[in-house]
Amino acid sequence: MNGWLLLVLTALLAAVIGFITNVIAVAMLFHPRKPIFIGSWRLPFTPGLIPKRHVDIADHLGRIVMEHLLTVEGLQGRLTERRFQNEVNIWVKEGVKKWLANEERSLQEIAEHYRLWSSPDQKVEKRMKNIISHRMDTYWEETQSQTIEEIIPDDWNQKGKDFLPEVAHWILERLRVYLYSKEGKAQVQSIIQSFIRRRGSIVQVLDSFVRTEKMVERVYPEVVDALTSRDIENWLLKKLREEYDKVLQKKGSDFVSGKTVEQCYSELTDFIMKQIPIEEVFHKPVKEWAEKIDFIYVDQISDTVIQQAGGFLEVNMSGILESLRLDTIVSEQVKAFPLDRLEEIVVNISNRELRMIKFLGGILGGIIGIVQGLLILILL
Repeated sequence: MNGWLLLVLTALLAAVIGFITNVIAVAMLFHPRKPIFIGSWRLPFTPGLIPKRHVDIADHLGRIVMEHLLTVEGLQGRLTERRFQNEVNIWVKEGVKKWLANEERSLQEIAEHYRLWSSPDQKVEKRMKNIISHRMDTYWEETQSQTIEEIIPDDWNQKGKDFLPEVAHWILERLRVYLYSKEGKAQVQSIIQSFIRRRGSIVQVLDSFVRTEKMVERVYPEVVDALTSRDIENWLLKKLREEYDKVLQKKGSDFVSGKTVEQCYSELTDFIMKQIPIEEVFHKPVKEWAEKIDFIYVDQISDTVIQQAGGFLEVNMSGILESLRLDTIVSEQVKAFPLDRLEEIVVNISNRELRMIKFLGGILGGIIGIVQGLLILILL
C-alpha cells in the first residue's frame, strides 16, 4: 500500500474516532436520564453524569452559595455601602409617595382585604390609649418622689430665679399704681376710719379736729413711698426667693393628688385622641388624606425606617441567614429543576465550548493517527 495513503487513512480514522468519542462524552453528561438495565445488570455509565449526581450537585451548590457567595461579611458590606443605601432610600421614598398618591382604598379596606386585622381603627385607638396611659403612669411614678428642682431642667430653674427681681419690681409698681388710684385712696381712707372707730373716744375727738381726708392727703405720698421703697422691694425679693426655694424642695405628690392625676390622665388622653384623625385615616381613601401630608415628613420617616432596618439587618444578619437556610432552598430548587431545562441552559451557555471539545477530539485523534502512520511506515 502506498505509504502516503496509509498515513492519510490512519489520520482520518483516528480523527473520526476522537471526534465521535468526545461527542459521546459530552452527550453522557446528560444522557441517559435513567439507568439502563439488561436483566438485573445495570449498564455502566447509566444514567449520565449530571442525572446521576443531580442530588449531590444540588447539595454542593447550596453549600457554595452559603459559604462563598451569600456570606455574612459580604451582605453586611453591601448593606453599609453608601451607594446601596441611597438607591434603597430613593426606591422606598418614590414607592411610598406613588402608593399614597394613587391608592383608592382605605386602610380599613386594605386590612380586611389582606386579612391583616379586624377593626384596625379600634385596635389602633386602644393601642394608642394604652401607650399614652403607660407613658403617663411611668412619668408620674418617676416624678412623684422627686422634688420640683429635680424634675424641671436646670435652665428653667435658673430662668425662674432670674425672673424673681422682675416679679418683685412688678408687684410694687402695681401696688404704687393702685394706691394712687381713686379706688386705692378710698380703700386706705376706709381703713383709717375703721381704725379710728376701733380706738375709742379719744381718737375720735382727735379726728374731729383733724379730718381723716386731710390726714390721708398729707401723709399719703409718704406712705406710698415707704411701701414701694427700695428696701421694701429687696425685702419682697428675699421673701420670693425663700418661697421659690421652698417650692423647689417640694415633691410632685405635694401639689397633685392621685385622684387629680387620674382625672388629668383622662382629660389629656381624650384631648390627644381628638387631635389624631383615626377615623379619617382608616375610613377615607388613602390618596384623599395623603394630600394633606407634607412629604418632608414621609422622607424623614423613610430615612429613619431605612436606617433602623439597615442597622437591624447588619447586626442580625448571621441569625437571619441561618434561619432562612438558603443552602437548603437552593438545594431543593436545583433538585426540582427539570433536567431537560438544565441541559438546555448549559448548552446555550457553553455551546461554543462544547463544540470545541468535540472538534478538539477529532484534531487530537488526527494527530495521533499521523503519529501512528509514521511509526508503521518506519517499522515496515
